[in-house]
Amino acid sequence: MSHRPSQPAKPEQSGLPTLWFAATTLLGAFLVFQVQPVISKCVLPWFGGTPAVWTTCMLFFQLLLFAGYLYAHVLKSYFRPGIQGAIHLSLLTAAALSLPIEPSDAWKPNGAESPTLYLLWMLLCHVGLPYFVLSSTGPLIQAWLSYQDSSDKIYRLYALSNAGSLLALLSYPFAVEPFLSVSHQSVIWSLMFCAFVLIQGFVAIGQFRVIDRRRNEPAPPVDDASPASPILWQHRLSWVVLPAFASTFLLVVTNHVCQDVAVIPFLWVLPLSLYLLSFIICFDSPQWYKPKWIALVSIVAIATIQTKQMLPFSLQLISEALSYMVLLLGVCLLCHGEVVRIKPSPQWLTQYYTLLSAGGAIGGIIVAIVCPLVFNNFSELPLALSIASALIMVIFFASRGWRLTDYDWNAARRVKIVVAVVMALPIIDMSMKDHASAIASDRNFFGVLRVHRDDQGTHLVHGRTIHGMQRAGAAASEPTAYYYYDSGIGRVISVLQERSPAIKTSVIGLGCGVLASYGRAEDEFDMIEINPAIQRIANEHFTFMRDCPSTIRHHLGDGRLVMERMQEQRFDLIVLDAFSSDAIPAHLLTTEAFELYRERLATQGVFAVHVSNNHLDLVPLVHRLAKHASLESRVVYGTGDDSIHVRNSSWVILAAPSNPLWDHPTMATARPASSDELQRAPLWTDQHHNLVSVLNLW
Repeated sequence: MSHRPSQPAKPEQSGLPTLWFAATTLLGAFLVFQVQPVISKCVLPWFGGTPAVWTTCMLFFQLLLFAGYLYAHVLKSYFRPGIQGAIHLSLLTAAALSLPIEPSDAWKPNGAESPTLYLLWMLLCHVGLPYFVLSSTGPLIQAWLSYQDSSDKIYRLYALSNAGSLLALLSYPFAVEPFLSVSHQSVIWSLMFCAFVLIQGFVAIGQFRVIDRRRNEPAPPVDDASPASPILWQHRLSWVVLPAFASTFLLVVTNHVCQDVAVIPFLWVLPLSLYLLSFIICFDSPQWYKPKWIALVSIVAIATIQTKQMLPFSLQLISEALSYMVLLLGVCLLCHGEVVRIKPSPQWLTQYYTLLSAGGAIGGIIVAIVCPLVFNNFSELPLALSIASALIMVIFFASRGWRLTDYDWNAARRVKIVVAVVMALPIIDMSMKDHASAIASDRNFFGVLRVHRDDQGTHLVHGRTIHGMQRAGAAASEPTAYYYYDSGIGRVISVLQERSPAIKTSVIGLGCGVLASYGRAEDEFDMIEINPAIQRIANEHFTFMRDCPSTIRHHLGDGRLVMERMQEQRFDLIVLDAFSSDAIPAHLLTTEAFELYRERLATQGVFAVHVSNNHLDLVPLVHRLAKHASLESRVVYGTGDDSIHVRNSSWVILAAPSNPLWDHPTMATARPASSDELQRAPLWTDQHHNLVSVLNLW
C-alpha cells in the first residue's frame, strides 16, 4: 500500500497557472536562438565576414549555455524558493539595464588584436549577461514548476523550449533578416527581452510564497522510488557523453554536408533543425522513442552513404546529403532518447540539465578547437561515422523488441565482430577515396584546404569549391579556370595593359595566384588574403607568383579592413574575388564597401567583381551597387572549355561612365544592366543585407 501524505502536510503552492511557466520557457528559448544570429551579424563585417566568426560565436553561446544551466542548478540546490526568486529577479533587472546588445563603433577592431579573443570579449561585454539569464530559463522554470507539480510531466517543458528554439532558427533567415536592418533587429530583440523580463519576473516573484517542500514534504516509504535515491554514476556519465557525441556529430555532419557535399545557402539550418527536433520528440513523450526502428533506419542511411557510388552520378549528391540528414536525426534520437529514458526524478532535474549542457559544450569544443589543432584534414568525419555505426549496431542488436526500450547487452556482445567491421569501414573508405590524390592538406580557423595533383595539373580545393588550378608542362604559365584570356577579367587586363605600360592592381581573394600570370615587369600587385594557409599554399605548390616578374606585395587580413588602411593608395584595377561559395562575405558587397572601393580607384581605374556562383545571383546586386556609387557596370560571361581547364565565369565590370574602357572593341559583348535587373535587385548596406534576396531558385 503506497504512502500518501496527509492533506495538511501538502506544501504550499505558488498558485501560478502552468501557462506562465510555458510562456516564459517558449519566449526565453526563442530569444536564445534569435540573439545568436543578431549579434553575430552585428560584428560580422568587423572580423572579415568569414564562417570563423559564426564558429567563434557558436562556441561562446555553447559555453555560456552551460554556465546558465550550472547557475540554475546551484540556485535550486542551495537556496530556498523565495531567495531563488529574489536573486534571479536581480539578475533580470541587471540584464535589462545592459541593453541594447549592438556594439558601438568604438568596439571596431583596428586589426592588431587576436580576432578570436577580441570577439569573445566583445560578446561577453554586450550580450553576456542577457544570454546568461536566458540560458538558465529552461531548467530554472522547470525547477520552480516542480514545487507545484513534481511529476515527470514537467520535463515536457524542455520539448516546448526546443520548439521555441526551432521557431527562432527557421524564422530568422526568412522572416527577420530580409525585413529588418541590423540595428532594428537589435532594438526589437531588446524590446522582446524586456517583455521576457516582465513575464519571468512575475514568475520569480511568485516564488516568494513557495515554502521549501524539502522541509515540509513527508518522506516516502523505502519501497517507493524515492527522489532522494542515489543516482548511478553510469547515468551521470551518460548524461554527458551521449549529448557530447550528438553535438559533435551535428557539427561534423554540418561541416561535411555544407562544404563537401552540396554548397547550398542555408543548408546548415537543416541539420540544426533536426538536432532540435530530436529533443522535442524525445522529451515530449516516451512513446515516440523506438530505438530498434531508429537504429534500423540509421543502418540503411549508413549503407547508402557507403554505396553511393553505385548510383547514377546525378543522384549521388542528393542521396548522400539525404542519407547524412537521416543518419544525423537517428544518432540524435538515440543519444537524446537514452538520456531521457534514464532521466532522474524532478528533484535532480537541474543537475541533469547541467550535465546535458556540459556535453553539448564539450562537443562544440571538440569540433571547433581540438580537431583543427589535432588534424590537418577532416579526419573527424570518418571517426564520428565509426562511433555512430558502433552505437547504432549495438542498440539494434541489444534492443529486445521493436516497441520496447529494454536491452539485452549480451546479445550485442555476440555480434562484436560485426560491430568492429562496421566501425572500420568509414575510416577505410574515407582514407582510400577522398584524399587519394592530395599532395598537401592544411587546416586552420577557416577550414580545410587540399592540394591535388594529377596528369592535368595542380588544383586548390576547399570542399567542392575550386580556388584555382595550374596546368602542367608548357601551359603552366597560362591563366585557367575563371581567369582565362576571354573571361571578363582577362579582357579588362588586356585593355589596361594596352593603354598603359604599368598598371597597379589590388586583388581581394588570392586563390592560387592565377592573376599573377598576367603580370609584366612594370606592373604591381597587392594581394589581399584573409587565410594564411592559402597564402602559403599558393607560394609553395603553385608557380604563378614565383614566375611573375611584377612587384607583388602580400597583405594578410580581411579585404575591406586592409583596403581601409590603404588610405594613400590608388589602383588602376581592383579585383574582388571572394564569392564562389555560399558562405560569401556579404560586407564586401554593401554600399559602404563600394564607396571605399571607388575612393581607392585611380582616375581611369576599373573595378572587376567575380560573381560566378551556382546558387546566388549576384549580378543584379552588383549592378545596383554600381549605380548607387555612380559607376557604369556591365557583365561579361565567359564560356568554359574543359580541354584547357577553363570554367564558365561571370564578371561584372565597373568604371566611371567616361572611362575609355567602354569604347574598346573587347568590351563590345559586355551586357549592361537591364531596367528589370535594377528594379528587382536588392541594395545591401552594412545594416541590411541577406542571402535570401539573391538566392538563385531557377
